[in-house]
Order: sequence, then structure tokens, then C-alpha cells
Amino acid sequence: MKSNHRFREIETEKAKSILQPDGPLSHHIRGYESREQQQGMLCDVIDAYNNDAIALIEAGTGIGKSMAYLIPAILWSVQNQERTLISTNTITLQEQLLQKDIPLATKALGVDLKAVLVKGMRNYVCLRKLGDAAIEKRLLSDKEAEELEQIEDWGEITRDGSLSDLSFVPSHQTWERVCAEGDTCNQRKCPFFKRCHFFKARKEAEDAQILIVNHSMLFADLVFSMESDDTKKIGLLPSYARIILDEAHDIESVATDFFADRVSYLQMLRLMSRLGSEKQGKLALLSEKLQQRFRNKLPAEVSSIHSRLNIDLPAMRRDLLQQIADTFDAFHLFVQSFTGAGHRNSENRPQGETKLRILPGHVSQERWEREIQTISNHLIETCKRYAQTIHHLESDIHALQDPKLDEQTEGVRYDVNALANRLRETSENLTQFISQEYSQESVRWIEARPLKTLTNIQLIEAKLDISKVLVDFLFAKYPTIVLCSATMTTNNTFHFIKKRLGLLPELLPDKEIIEKIYFSPFDYQKQALFVVPQDMPNPTSSDFTEAVCEQVWNAVSASKGNAFVLFTSYSMMQKCFDQLALRLEENRYPVFKQGDANRKNLLEKFKDTNYSVLFGTDSFWQGVDVAGEALRCVIIVKLPFKVPTEPIIQARTEAIAANGGDPFYDYSVPNAIVKFKQGFGRLIRNKADRGCIVCLDPRIVKKGYGHLFLNSLPPCKQVMTEGSQLLETMQQFYRKTYHLTVNK
Repeated sequence: MKSNHRFREIETEKAKSILQPDGPLSHHIRGYESREQQQGMLCDVIDAYNNDAIALIEAGTGIGKSMAYLIPAILWSVQNQERTLISTNTITLQEQLLQKDIPLATKALGVDLKAVLVKGMRNYVCLRKLGDAAIEKRLLSDKEAEELEQIEDWGEITRDGSLSDLSFVPSHQTWERVCAEGDTCNQRKCPFFKRCHFFKARKEAEDAQILIVNHSMLFADLVFSMESDDTKKIGLLPSYARIILDEAHDIESVATDFFADRVSYLQMLRLMSRLGSEKQGKLALLSEKLQQRFRNKLPAEVSSIHSRLNIDLPAMRRDLLQQIADTFDAFHLFVQSFTGAGHRNSENRPQGETKLRILPGHVSQERWEREIQTISNHLIETCKRYAQTIHHLESDIHALQDPKLDEQTEGVRYDVNALANRLRETSENLTQFISQEYSQESVRWIEARPLKTLTNIQLIEAKLDISKVLVDFLFAKYPTIVLCSATMTTNNTFHFIKKRLGLLPELLPDKEIIEKIYFSPFDYQKQALFVVPQDMPNPTSSDFTEAVCEQVWNAVSASKGNAFVLFTSYSMMQKCFDQLALRLEENRYPVFKQGDANRKNLLEKFKDTNYSVLFGTDSFWQGVDVAGEALRCVIIVKLPFKVPTEPIIQARTEAIAANGGDPFYDYSVPNAIVKFKQGFGRLIRNKADRGCIVCLDPRIVKKGYGHLFLNSLPPCKQVMTEGSQLLETMQQFYRKTYHLTVNK
């Protein structure tokens, strides 16, 4: 259904002319190639804008999807003065759009347009907090004090004020002390408002026609807009009317994570640390400011406040910290009683991590009521009393009617009350988690993850079906939404993603939904070889890991390194690394492993080191772009099925079965196909790339569902061979395609 507003529609043929062989864009790109697929996608995006529609577009690698949606977005903005928001899941794509693609598109169109990357509030330093932290500095550890000094020095010279502008990465605790946060910000009332880096960036965004954000920021803004009843409060983002969701295959997982409720041991400890005691933290800072105001000669009515700050609250804090420890110990013991002795931890999780899904059988036990509910309720009540005592301080200070005191303490009081509110909200989430009422629409679980100094216990409740939330908050609210990715279909249909996201006629009866698939323009028949050693043991076999190591060695030998080895399991990655690292290094194949450095540094080292091999798990299956001979082999160890015992996966498959569906074919297989396509897509990034994709999981040829994986791949040559022939098969391919590297 089209909007009632009168808009000037985008002229399709005029927009297409931009992408013609002799069109304006060709003058700005060396070696420009006009692509029919890109022009087709551009027309679909224009239809979505002109007709207030939703567009689902799978655009294979190399089509140039960003230019296909940027040109309509820019034209619409210029013609109609209506802002478009572009949301992605990775910073890499955001930077590419801002620094490369949008400048190219505006030059080709001959328009002057402003685009900005909008970062979350916590990415910016808060000048008020930075001033307060200087007072707190003498109460901190040497390391934290040193980091604060560095941030203070940087704060004097930075123009940007964002974390990415800082020359070092501060600890989480240090940055948390000084970063801007929504609930600790009093906006225009703040004395630093005119100098505030976040609000300068926010004002700059107001002048932009294109906003670039990540998916989490988009969801945060949608929630803020729906919940805020203060019209004077500045929103997280300027208003926007049209939305483009790039990397849309990640929407369900990001939304599930964003809308989940969490309570964790570490979270509560950090919250209590920020509130602090009589010696450090925000409460200590408030006490010090009181003393400064009255030069240590406190009137009787102020002495009462001071006494609560220095005697009552510290005593309550000690009791509360003990209760927090006891409560999470109880949850840990509860997890261990079900997952302890003889429990085989999922090999897909980090070492030592355990998870327990909370089922009706758990909450109906007398032990749940006796050990979990009793101790948790005690903690909940203490949290409420502690928060209430803090809130009473605010009203008592306000009742003093001392303008100078109000001015000197306003900022820290705002912090203290916001932190107390977080404590209260945490207790509410805990109340919901321990309830004996069992909802069929959500799933609860407990996670225990060993850290350096403690085991962090996390309590999580997540929605099983996120589609209604997405429809209500997103798809039904905005006239145009474009969802695009290189990997959204399974077996060449959008059926799976439409169902998971709620893009269905019964949920969106008035919306036209455009569906298009555009295959990559690359010549996969010449550039890529997909190889399966079909005599590999089944992944459940005890011989599988040893066989994997041997075939990884053969594949790396054939490609002469420059290879990714993609695992679905942390433990198996470590086992294979332990068995192969020395052998590879001795044969001059440098080895990198996920976890040895941060992802960005690891990838840079891999790109800069010829003949190298990178062992990676989940995060290296997508969002990684290594073009040219730096990557000429991708080894997929196992088909990337989600772990069936993961609480959210288990609960979703049960819900599908309860509704008469087939959990394996309706959920597990499509999810795995999308991830498999992502892994496959790491290899061929431009028309001169070449290489082999090796799948070591024989189920792709031996199981009935295997053809669904194969049908979902680009049309490359597929060879099912014996393991003994893998080396020779790959070597022949590399010899035949060597000319591609020579003729670049």
C-alpha cells in the first residue's frame, strides 16, 4: 500500500544510465564493468522506494550491491528530502560505504550529499564523567589511574571524542567510568552539553541525508522511539523514513540477542563497583563533593546524608556483595548438579563453558524453590532496599534547597540514580528468571563460563520467535525496507528467511514484498573447484579428527598455503592445531589460530604472510574479505549445523515440531546452508581470484539433504573424489588456473 504523501518518484531509466558502460560511474572507476545483475537490483530497489514496498534481494559476490542500493537512496533523498538509514552487521562494510562507495556514487550523480556513520553513545567520552574521574583517580589502582591519565591527556586534544580515536584500548572498567551513556546523561542540563562529542556527532547526523549504523544500533533506536514519551529528549538517531538492511542474513540472530534479558554475576559486580563504597566509586565521589561544599563543617541535615553515604550504604553494600556471590554460587551449583559428573561439554563451546536450559521439570523441583528462589528473592529485596536508599538521598539533597550544592553534585547524582535504576531493573529480570511460570514463547538458560579470576554465571531469557517483534517495530512501521545479502536463500528460495523474520502476507497484509536472486558475475566454473573427499569418516567417528588433519595437510600442500581452515568447534580446532602446527611450520607454512590475537590483527598478519594458514571458527566464516592470491584455499571441516543442544536451538526446534513442522529440514538445514554459503564465499572475491573449496564432511554427498547444500552454491565445478586423490586433484586445478594470477 503506497503512502498518501506525494513524493517525486525515481526515474528508473535515468538511474540505470548511471551504471551503463559509458555512464557517469564508469568515469570514476578504473576498469569499470557494467553488470546486468547490478542494474536489475537497482531497479528492484527503485520499485521498493517508489511503491513503499519491502525488497528481499540476494546479490552474489561481485554484483556491486552497495552501489545498486546507494544510487536510489541518494536520488530519493535529494528529490524528496527524506533520510535513508543503512544498517550493516560489520564495521568493515560501514567503513567501505562511508569512505569509498558513497563518495563514488555522489560524484557519479553529480550531487552534494552528506552521509555519516552513527556510533552508539558508549563509543564517546563523557566530559562530565572525565572531570569526575580525575577526582576519583587517587582512589584507583595504578593501572586504572594510568589509563585515566592517558584518556585525560587525549581528552584535551581529541576532536572526535570517540573510542576509535584513542591511541590505545583501555580496559572495560576504565572506559566505563568515562564513557557517555543514555541513562547517565542529562542532555541539555549538562554544563558540558555544548562541547559534548556525542551530541556534536548527533547534530552532524541531523544534517546528513544518509545514516550508516549497525544492526544493534538500529534496534536500540527502534526501542527508544517506541518507549520514549519525552518529546524534548534527543533520540539516539535523527528521524528516518526508509531503511536498507545490508548483511540481512544476520538480522534474526542480532535481534534475538538484542531483545534477550540478561543478568550476570560479572554485570552485578561491575555495577556495584561503579556505585562504589566509602573509599571509591560514585557514592564516594558524592560524599567528597558534600564535604567540599561545606568545608567539612556539615550541618545536621547534611550529616544525616553523609552518615548514610559513609556508614549505612557501605554496610548494605557489603551485605549485598555477599548475597550476589551466594546467589550466583547457588546457580552454579544447580548447573553443576545437571552438567557436572560425566557431563560431556559441547565441543562447539569455549573450554569449560557449560549451559543448562531451564525446563518445567527444573522450576517445579522443591530444590528450585528452596535453593534458587529463596536466595534469589533475598537478593532481590536487598537490591531494592539499596536502590531505594540511594533514591532517598536524591530527594533529601534536593530538599536542602542549596543551589550551589545542586550545581556541584548534579552530575554525580545523575550517575548514582541511573546506576541504582540499573540495579533495580536487574533485580526485576532476576525475578522473571526464577519464576515457576513457564512461557512457551521464550527460553531460559544458565551459562557458566570460567574467566581468569572467577566463573561468570549468566542468566538469559530470549524470545523463541522474533518475527512479531520485527514486524511491529520495523517492517510494518516504515514504508520502504530493502533487505540484501550475498547469502539469504536456501535451495534458491527465500522461504526460510521470510518465515523467520515475519515477512509473510498474514503478518503484513498491506505490503508488497519483492523477491529477487542475482547470481554472481564471476566465472566460478573457471575460478573455483569444490572438492569433497567422499571416503572421509563420518564426523561422529573417532577417526574423523585424524582424517581431517591428514586432508588439511594435503590441501595446504596442494595450495602451497594461503588457506583458511574453518571449524564449527573450538575443541576440534585446537586438536587439529596441536597435531598440525609443528608439521606446517617445519614445512614453512606459518600458522595462525583464532584466539591468539584479536580478529583484525590476526587477519592482517595472515594477509601479510605468504604461504600462511589460518585456523578459525565462527567469526571467520563471514565478514572476512581476502582478495587475490593471499587466499587460494578454503577448507570447511564440517557442515555448520548449529549445536542441537544449545538452549535457543533446542527450544526453537521443539516449537517447530509442536506446530507440525520438521525441525531438521525447516530450521537446522536452512540455517546451516546460509552459514555454509558464507564460508564458501570467503574464497572468490574478484574476477581474478581462483582457488579450491574443500569440504571434509562426507554427509554432503552421502545424506539425502546434501543436495540442498550443493544446489545452493554458485555453479562451480564439483568433484567428489577419494581422499587419496585430493592432493593431485587440487594440484591439477592450480596448474590449470595459474594464468589467472599472471594476467591480472
